Amino acid sequence: MKTGSVLWVERQVEPLREKTVKVLREAILSEHLRPGQQLVERELCQQTGVSRSSIREALRYLESEGLVESRAMKGMFVALPTVQQALEIYEVRAALEAEAARHFAERATDKEIASLRACFLVIKKIARKDADAYGQEIDHFFEILFTGARNATAQNIMRSLRARINFLRRKTIHIAPKSRIPISLAKMALIYEALAKRDGEAAAAACRAFVARSAEFAERNVARVLAEAQAEAG
Repeated sequence: MKTGSVLWVERQVEPLREKTVKVLREAILSEHLRPGQQLVERELCQQTGVSRSSIREALRYLESEGLVESRAMKGMFVALPTVQQALEIYEVRAALEAEAARHFAERATDKEIASLRACFLVIKKIARKDADAYGQEIDHFFEILFTGARNATAQNIMRSLRARINFLRRKTIHIAPKSRIPISLAKMALIYEALAKRDGEAAAAACRAFVARSAEFAERNVARVLAEAQAEAG
């Protein structure tokens, strides 16, 4: 068994195409395959250990999910959102995260509330120390939120956007001044405190305020972020 590649696909009972899709999807979500990066079939075959036909099938499926895009005469690429799509993502986040907070307050277990608190404490600890870990823990915070909300459809929609959300979050965190951090933490604290009290309305309002602030910053900087990402991807 080859163990040197992050993308290596284990041959298990699960159909190979589905396993390949999962491996490539997770590589995109984790940004092992970066937004804007060209996906070369030969290289993916070497990294995953599966056939070119399996790679092609998986890429077509991921294209239907919006994670991969075909560019005429150039091949397949990890999808890089346009400015308009990036701003629309914030609108979707505001709607779904607010409703997830409302449902979390009603449906989450005490253990999930405790997990949310633990995650928030980690966020506060690392916010000024490690920008990438800070972004990853914010993602973890909202993953707990959606799990506790018990709405699989909403959770699946957010997971389909996860790569683009994380990409935008990571890029904006890196360019944002440190002076934004205390206010961001204060707004996240309001989300957690409302959920700990099981106050769905207050939690929903806090989520909308948190996303609105992020969207306002992104609107002023997203064109620069996407241009830089395109340049990095070549």
